[in-house]
Amino acid sequence: MGKDYFVSRWARIALHFLVFSAIAGWVLRYYNFSPIKGLNYKFLLHTHSHVALLGWMHLALATAMVKEFLPSEGKKFNKILLFTLLTVVGMMLSFPFQGYALVSITFSTLFLFASYWFVYEFYRKLKAHEDNSVAANWIRWALFFLIISSFGPWALGPIMVFGQSHGTLYNLSIYYYLHFLYNGFFVAAVFGILIKWLENTGTDFDSRRATNFYRFTVYPIIPAYALSMLWTNPPGWIYMTAGLAALLQLIGLFYGWPFLTVYLRTFKSKFFQFIFSLVMVAYSLKMLMQVLSAIPLIADYVYETRLFTAIGYIHMVMLGFLTLLIITYFVKVKVFKANSLVRLGLIIFVTGLITSEVVLFFNGIIITRTGSIIANYTQLMYLASALMPIGLIIFWVVQIRRSAELST
Repeated sequence: MGKDYFVSRWARIALHFLVFSAIAGWVLRYYNFSPIKGLNYKFLLHTHSHVALLGWMHLALATAMVKEFLPSEGKKFNKILLFTLLTVVGMMLSFPFQGYALVSITFSTLFLFASYWFVYEFYRKLKAHEDNSVAANWIRWALFFLIISSFGPWALGPIMVFGQSHGTLYNLSIYYYLHFLYNGFFVAAVFGILIKWLENTGTDFDSRRATNFYRFTVYPIIPAYALSMLWTNPPGWIYMTAGLAALLQLIGLFYGWPFLTVYLRTFKSKFFQFIFSLVMVAYSLKMLMQVLSAIPLIADYVYETRLFTAIGYIHMVMLGFLTLLIITYFVKVKVFKANSLVRLGLIIFVTGLITSEVVLFFNGIIITRTGSIIANYTQLMYLASALMPIGLIIFWVVQIRRSAELST
């Protein structure tokens, strides 16, 4: 199996899951003001989140990691990703009908084993290549965070056995998993991939700044879990730990911004420079919001408006930062085609994303001031959310047509 075929195949498969997740998100927004008979909102919400995180994000990052670090190992990792794909499809087909139950839990558990298999093989082969670069260090930490993130799901069983399925420990386990998955594995992986691309293409960048960016971003990730504990009204040292971790990562942004600027300038297209500049803004907002959320008064505000601010934050990170970064990366390495339709699709997607973010955060402010949501909130979110799958479907159709052209 050629390395180009491996990458293009798995990038397209991951894209299928992104489109499905976007459509599911739109249906959830529609349900908020016009319930659909026979549809279980909570079950579909579980489907939406699992497919987005494990189908789109995990598969896309695993594919890019193999491409940049182990380009000759596609055949070996194809087996691992096929197993991973089976588990994601199983979740996608079971969660909408039963939520967390025997079948969906089985596939979720199998996914954890698939991730262990991937980590084992990737780490073993990376070690054989004796790659001690900064990029490889990012990836080693990414693999570590992927492993320890799984401790969260494993803890849920005992927690539920002891009757704490709706208690603080249950929620902390979920937040633990999410923190080390997207603040740990996802973030470390994307920056490792970008730095490795710069190295592989011989692009000049300040290696000392890149090293400081790595240190100030990766090392505080473990104590930064304290940011996910602030809603429990913890003791002061938890706030101090959270604040210090967030502040260190903000310093990391100072070192990382020039590196990201170097990467941005490698785009020949002004349009994709603009899209990647949105990635940089979203990541910067993420760092700033982490620092602010460590302030007790703001932490209380976030908890009180969590249905809006927390969702807005997660979507900003997952879509504005990670998804746009991955899409622009695959465009850069010519895995995804870029033409006028692709640009149109991304403009529609970004418009929907920015509009929904503005509505979510503005609604949080209005609630704290008036005690009620803004007028026509559900309709506004439905319309904004509709733009995202529409834009992604346009983007997806172009990539599918390209795939058909290449196969004939």
